[in-house]
Amino acid sequence: MNRKIICLLALLLAIGQSSCKKFLNVKPLDRLSGNAFLQDKKDVESYLWDNYGLLRDKLGSCPFLPNAGDIRSGMMAEPKETANRNYVHYVSENDLATFIKVRGGDGLYHWEELTRWQGFYKVIQAANILYYEIENRKIADLSEADKKKYRAEAVFLRCVSYWLMIRVWGDVPYYKDAYFSDPLPRENMVTVAKNCLDDLKRVKDDLPWSYSDPAYVGVRATKGALLALMMELDLWNAGFDKANAKAYFQQAADMGNELVNSGQYQLLLLTDYRKLFQGRTKESLFEIAQNANYNEIIRYNTFSDLVLHFPYKRPVSTHQWSYSYYRASFLSMLFPSGQPDARVQYWFDENMLADNGDFQYLKFVNIYAITDNEDYNPDGNVILFRYADGLLMLAEAEAELGHDAPALTALNQIRSRALATPMSGITGPALKDAIFAERARELMGEGHYYFDLVRTGRIFNSKWCFYPLTQLQFDQGGWTWPLDPNVQEQNPFVQLNTYWTK
Repeated sequence: MNRKIICLLALLLAIGQSSCKKFLNVKPLDRLSGNAFLQDKKDVESYLWDNYGLLRDKLGSCPFLPNAGDIRSGMMAEPKETANRNYVHYVSENDLATFIKVRGGDGLYHWEELTRWQGFYKVIQAANILYYEIENRKIADLSEADKKKYRAEAVFLRCVSYWLMIRVWGDVPYYKDAYFSDPLPRENMVTVAKNCLDDLKRVKDDLPWSYSDPAYVGVRATKGALLALMMELDLWNAGFDKANAKAYFQQAADMGNELVNSGQYQLLLLTDYRKLFQGRTKESLFEIAQNANYNEIIRYNTFSDLVLHFPYKRPVSTHQWSYSYYRASFLSMLFPSGQPDARVQYWFDENMLADNGDFQYLKFVNIYAITDNEDYNPDGNVILFRYADGLLMLAEAEAELGHDAPALTALNQIRSRALATPMSGITGPALKDAIFAERARELMGEGHYYFDLVRTGRIFNSKWCFYPLTQLQFDQGGWTWPLDPNVQEQNPFVQLNTYWTK
């Protein structure tokens, strides 16, 4: 990345790094860089790449998605052989206050980043600035189509950041203006999601379906990625804004059908699943790239760190067991004995139901260290959206609308790829449960499961959540993460998540 621009962004987007009480302490570009910044298309490209890098930095600042999206469901446990990884125990039991108290300042994994949203606001502010400057600054060699595409990418980055934040913390301050830096109170997350949906809908036709440059595939926003993000926001709001749930489901179905009918994306063969996580495939919609050869490893965000041991983790002396495992009861429910599913063959070994540190999950194994002295995780890309996810969201939306036939069609595309028996003859709640279970199978380890529990209400059901919440705990915000109290020093209008302040 262009270090000059990174340094400029650090100046522009210094959130929470000064004693100033302004929430977004930002100076206009002209005051920092004269007229030497964003002068031509190359500048815009560099700025955008660095903005994607800011998102990568935040997601890689700690084990963000593995903890927030997978471990917290309780369906993963900690083997006695690796008791030093007691964060699995705390997080799976939703004892987040103790977790942050005990492990928040360990200096290795930076768990405190799970209580801080400032990194996402850096992405948002950078996106807002880019949108504004393209709209108001004369930039050489930018066509009108270029301007629309770059503005759409800025909107996508802003909205994907809000989507990630509301799933973790609920209500958040909502900023859209480029240089507005006064503190704002937290906005209802349903309203934030609605705002994002409105903005995304306005620009969805300004992004390409794909890129001819293979370096852009999967890692730059496309129309497919934007449609998937809209579906995610619609399904989230449907879970919390019950009065308008049908409208959200209908829009999600419309976006899903547009995604499918485009013919631009496809499911890889299951035998090629490793290519999926190597990145830039026809199934990828949006991903965060990793490459060990360039020392670009999202060290703190890789799921494989939790579920692999020697020979996929080295050295052997310190990696004889996996740090975590999926509970055998959960896997037996998802993959019943005697029912064909090739994902069992490709993603698990003979210790699939071990219920201890012998367990391994091989889904993300691509490249690993070749000498006993190296301690690296496989460097597969972190995928936020892929076509399989889009198909399953489409199936869910159609099922919620009572459209059983198209729901089954979308569901069975995933099952056919897995060489599993197609579903037929099921309707209503049974179909909805089948789709939910398919999401659990297909997207396992990709940071979706806990959020699916929350938005569908299955967080209350011990069948799907090992430590279910009560309705009272949920209503008090027990599904959120705590917020670092320091956020109130930057923004006195912010109220902490009260469930975690008791």
